[in-house]
Parts: sequence; structure tokens; C-alpha cells
Amino acid sequence: MCPVEKVAACELSFLPIQSDSYGDDVRRVISLIEESGLEYTVGEMSTLVRGNSGSVFALLNRIYDSLDETCSFEMVVKISNLCGCKLKR
Repeated sequence: MCPVEKVAACELSFLPIQSDSYGDDVRRVISLIEESGLEYTVGEMSTLVRGNSGSVFALLNRIYDSLDETCSFEMVVKISNLCGCKLKR
């Protein structure tokens, strides 16, 4: 029996607090999500990202590190390992 890849579902909201360009900061986060190769759905208030847990946590670190020098922000994250779903390939 083959081991099933562990999938993490992550709901992410990125909120620039102090910034020279709020829109550019949000677009940068979306760009980082797109570049990650993870499955994602952008919503009006948050973005859902799914993938193996290591890749999801690496993305969150990349977002934090990339925007840390650019602006002050709040990032609201919910993570679940219970999605019981398969990734689209």
C-alpha cells in the first residue's frame, strides 16, 4: 500500500497596515502564491491554498520574509490537516 501524501488546507488573509502601496503589496502576495505551484483559489476576503504541509509552510515563510521589509502587515492564517481531499495534478 502506497502512503498518501498529507494535504494541508490553508486559508490566508493578508492585510497591509502601513504601506506605500497597499495594492502592490497584495499583488506581491498573490504573485508569491502563484509562483509556489500550490493549488489555490483567490476569494474576496481570503485565499485558500492546498498542498503538502511543508510547501504550505514554506509559502507562508516566503510571504512573511518578502513583505517584512516593505510594509507593516497582519496575516491571518487558518490551517487544517483534515481536508481529506486529493490534489489536482
